[in-house]
Amino acid sequence: MTTRTGYGQYCPLSMAAEILCNRWTMLLLRELLEGSTGFNEISRGVPLMSRTLLMRRLRELESVGLVVREYRGAGRQVHYRPTAAGGALGTVIRAMAEWGQEWIDVEPSVQDVDTDFLMWDIRRNVRVLPDFPERLVVRFHFPDAPVKKQEHWLILANGEVDICYIDPGYDVDVQIEASLKTMTKVWMGWQDFSAAISCGDLQIDGPRKFTTNAKTWLGLSSLAGVRKQPPERRAMRPTGIAAQA
Repeated sequence: MTTRTGYGQYCPLSMAAEILCNRWTMLLLRELLEGSTGFNEISRGVPLMSRTLLMRRLRELESVGLVVREYRGAGRQVHYRPTAAGGALGTVIRAMAEWGQEWIDVEPSVQDVDTDFLMWDIRRNVRVLPDFPERLVVRFHFPDAPVKKQEHWLILANGEVDICYIDPGYDVDVQIEASLKTMTKVWMGWQDFSAAISCGDLQIDGPRKFTTNAKTWLGLSSLAGVRKQPPERRAMRPTGIAAQA
């Protein structure tokens, strides 16, 4: 593992923080715990992280026993999976994510939306319904995104879901259009799905057999069910006796 100064305490919290509090580490663990195993797959979940740093962090996590490297398939491709210790961090990561969902204001969260991660998160939560055709193609259009990030294609085929950042050449079955902020707010449960459609913020076009149940198959973030605290509580002001001193 890379050299670090450390906190100089035997406290288990300080020891854990030395391992987990490096930049990107918790997000990298999130991807591994969500089921990503290949290097490229993991990288798609942290698109703003350099591949060099990603490799370094994977090696660090491997050296402390949180991740194990495996070689699979005919080409002996490298795959990574959490060890028992790494898997035990699932409750920690979930608790941190729920805290952020409950207490951090919406507007700071949507000031700089990572389009690639938004689509990657949508991709892994989409539901393939039994009555879907062999292949269903959903085109997302974000008019306010950078030019090369405005269009994404969700491909639901053979019970699996993939995301394309360039036109795959298939006929589009469903078209979804919204601003990045709107799509993020709807996805995270910060704006009601049906209300966003009613007011025109979210537009879904295509055959009724796909559009009328779009909320069912598109789904929401796994954190959407965590309700935000009222605005007056989210100010994060000190509470209790210390605040009155």
